[in-house]
Amino acid sequence: MFRSLVFGACLIGLVLGLTTTAVQSVGVTPILLAAEQYEIGDEPHPAAADTAHEHGGDAGHHHDEGAWAPADGAERLFYTAISNICTGIGFAAILLVVMNQLRERGQLALSAGRGLVVGALAYLAVFVAPSLGLPPEIPGASAAALESRQLWWLATVILSAAGLGLLILGRGWQRWLGPVLWLLPHGWVPAHQGPLFAHPDPQAVAALSALHRDFILASGLTNLAFWLLAGVLCAVVLKRYASASGERAHDATA
Repeated sequence: MFRSLVFGACLIGLVLGLTTTAVQSVGVTPILLAAEQYEIGDEPHPAAADTAHEHGGDAGHHHDEGAWAPADGAERLFYTAISNICTGIGFAAILLVVMNQLRERGQLALSAGRGLVVGALAYLAVFVAPSLGLPPEIPGASAAALESRQLWWLATVILSAAGLGLLILGRGWQRWLGPVLWLLPHGWVPAHQGPLFAHPDPQAVAALSALHRDFILASGLTNLAFWLLAGVLCAVVLKRYASASGERAHDATA
């Protein structure tokens, strides 16, 4: 079963990565490129920012002049796709393991509809919960130290996932811990103090603010599509593996 789960994660990650890259090319990358036109200092290349907040990551706001960055066009698209595929494989592996454990315990029936539900819950934990404290950022936005944001994001995702699990699967008083865990990381958020954009031109700040709002919406929709598709694909793959395992067990006892 372990080998099947690894193969399934790779297959699902490939589909997720290519699909996400296509969606990003239409809705996310143009916003990043537009925001880059207003940069007044050295910022991350858009290729590094394409997946910055797409799945909870965070591109820094300090860039080394000597650091390598892929060229615009096909090269940037290629490396973005590779990054998205690796991200898809990692998240698919986690979903497959969790869903398989729930299936074995009789707490999850494998179907496309249940896959959508699991995907929606993962979306809430991995994207929505962190975004309530640290919304996705475009190039040129001011932010707190990268290390503190990454640590906060990781803690928020873990606590949010645990909170949702207790709220749905817990019994009695355990369910009350769910909302507590969900709200706990928001007691302290490593937010930047001061204006979001330090550009000296008010018109540029207004344009960046509009792009920022568009980027939050585009990132949210891209993530929603990613997680719903991930949930459905994981449910379909697990159901197929479970059916194949059941048939082999039946043949062995026949």
